[in-house]
Amino acid sequence: MKGRIKYGLLVLALCLGCALSPLAAAMAVVERSGSWFDPTHDGEGFVVQFINDNLAVVYWFTYDADGAQRWFTGLGNASGDELHFPELLVTQGGEFGPGFDKDAVKRIAVGELTLTFASDSAGTAAYVIDGTAGEQSIVRATRPVEVVAAASPTVPRKSGSWYNPERDGEGLILEILEDGRQVVYWFTYDINGNQAWMLSLGGASAAEGSFSLDMLQPVGGRFGPEFDPADVVREPVGRTRVSLQCDGSYLDFTNTDPVDFVSFGFDLQQLVGIGPNSCVDPVLVNRYPADDDGRVATPDNAAGQQMRWLLDRFAGDEPFSDEVLREHFSDAWLANNSLAVTRNLLTSNRQLFRGAGINDPISMAPTSIVAVLTAQDNRRAFTVLDANLGDGKINSLYFYDYGFGGTSVIYASDAALSMDQAADRFASLSDQPGLVVARINDQNQCQAVTGRNANTLRSTASIFKIWVLAGVASALDERALYHDQVAGIDGGKQVRGGPLFAEPAGLPLSVDQLSTLMMGVSDNTATDMLLALAGRDRIDGLHAEYGHSMPEVMAPQLGISEQFHLFFSFPMAESMEYLDGTESFQRQFLEERIVPLGASGSGGGGYNNESLFIDGAWRASPMDVCGAFARHRLHAPGSDAALLVDRALQTSAAQPNLRSEWDRVWYKGGSLESGANGLLVLTHAFMLEREGEDPVVVVAMANHPAGGIDATLVQSIVGRLLALAATLPAQAQ
Repeated sequence: MKGRIKYGLLVLALCLGCALSPLAAAMAVVERSGSWFDPTHDGEGFVVQFINDNLAVVYWFTYDADGAQRWFTGLGNASGDELHFPELLVTQGGEFGPGFDKDAVKRIAVGELTLTFASDSAGTAAYVIDGTAGEQSIVRATRPVEVVAAASPTVPRKSGSWYNPERDGEGLILEILEDGRQVVYWFTYDINGNQAWMLSLGGASAAEGSFSLDMLQPVGGRFGPEFDPADVVREPVGRTRVSLQCDGSYLDFTNTDPVDFVSFGFDLQQLVGIGPNSCVDPVLVNRYPADDDGRVATPDNAAGQQMRWLLDRFAGDEPFSDEVLREHFSDAWLANNSLAVTRNLLTSNRQLFRGAGINDPISMAPTSIVAVLTAQDNRRAFTVLDANLGDGKINSLYFYDYGFGGTSVIYASDAALSMDQAADRFASLSDQPGLVVARINDQNQCQAVTGRNANTLRSTASIFKIWVLAGVASALDERALYHDQVAGIDGGKQVRGGPLFAEPAGLPLSVDQLSTLMMGVSDNTATDMLLALAGRDRIDGLHAEYGHSMPEVMAPQLGISEQFHLFFSFPMAESMEYLDGTESFQRQFLEERIVPLGASGSGGGGYNNESLFIDGAWRASPMDVCGAFARHRLHAPGSDAALLVDRALQTSAAQPNLRSEWDRVWYKGGSLESGANGLLVLTHAFMLEREGEDPVVVVAMANHPAGGIDATLVQSIVGRLLALAATLPAQAQ
């Protein structure tokens, strides 16, 4: 809401049409929003939500004189440091669960409340309840993100009051904290119609999407001066999943207390927001913003934590002791690099890159940071740091000194090419090229700027994972999966190609982590795990929706091991029999012949059908890939699907100097390589977006049956095409 409040929820009977006096606030009073309590009354408290500097709602969660839960609500005016609620209401007649009837809820005035703020963190609460006066000294317990000036832009501003209009008379009171964690109060009833309230503190950031909370019901307190914190017992009553979108939120509750509560769920919408800019689901988010010094924060994952340690060490002079090195470097690293060699590597590069920070985050995956570091004296280093997920330690570290010059992957001979010249040059690098530079227009359709064989099917290599990601997104929308749902690595199904192959069996990974690994470092084990979680049938139903012009060539959707079995586990004649068969035949062959083989290595199986890398693997045209990017932009803003897809596709930019040109970079690439003939397939796909402009898509697909594709030549031309894409005339959406 923007500076106003609707009728409904807990304050329905309050006089919202009454004149509100123009008041001069002694400070930005909206910043007083949050949870407040008396430390001597730990177990009860107040939630204050300022709608603007003059108007606020309060929720007082407390007890009656006999120890039963009770809660009051009110709407008040601010005058200077005083916030007065002339009428507090208590409710009767509600019922927990699907039997709730909003028309049965009665609201009864029980008293008044005045909060006086001595500072931003302390004050007093004076009240009269049921004719009895009292006073408490209160202090701030929480500070919602809306009142924190320096809070991260990725943390959603969705604190406030949430409810369902058909359940008017109960509601969810939410605070999102600066770090994205949530404080939730659910003011409701038990199944016998008694007022009840639950609360929880969430652990995961709301920036990641929906969150799951263990709900506690405090009982045993006594209202007023007889309150004793030792009497309060916080009883677990269930688990709640909450999704907060400005349009399309929900709550699902699973009870663990069948005596007083039942399992059920309902949709939510925001009734009260804190301040004038509450509840915004940004469509465009740069997940790696630079600070005022041009430096990018490291992500909170295994590789990011080790990069943070490294940069902290590069800012000081602490010695790299044997103990410290063993703490941060894996056994595999130390088996190949002595402590002395490791110490010398770190010491010498600290001298070169004193005080370095990340200024170009090329890849920010959980297992790998690829970045350009800039030192205090502006010396630059291309740096790769790989870390294990199991033990969190560094298993690979590389520095390349760029000196004080610029960084570019574009050869001098390519640097002046025009768009058409660069397209022609790319087409000369393989026998079967496919290229498109396109815009996604305001109808979400791809319109080619230039192309070469833009509508011709080519082997995609790992770009096919964009369609697996579509299946994951669809499962999230259907609540068949959750972004934080965890699956353990099956040791019998680990696939070569990616860091998870070397991780311990049973390692728990969330759907979010798996998606980021699949897109960010093209991990093959993560891909097969996600295909199984999302379901082949679901993905097969999405190929056309996600832009593929000939969806039958992708169905049934093969995972990594399944495709590799066609390459290496069957005689060519049998693999061709599969490829030439009807879809029903392929499904039968897949289930009866391929799936039972389990995981596949990239070169095992006894056969060598590398000629199938071109025509017998996943195939799509450059325009098909553009269409998949376009469809992925349509996930509902703020939904789990939109957030997960954006995180996964923003993980890698693949090239230096790219993120600085755009507000958002999505990337997926892939390759298929022969041990004898080198690269037969090399593909790159980018979606590049600026605020207020139509996105630009660059898809470059090189298929060369003889092998020997030069990756650096391809990278140079793709780099030139990306540079030219950044200069295309803006087309506003």
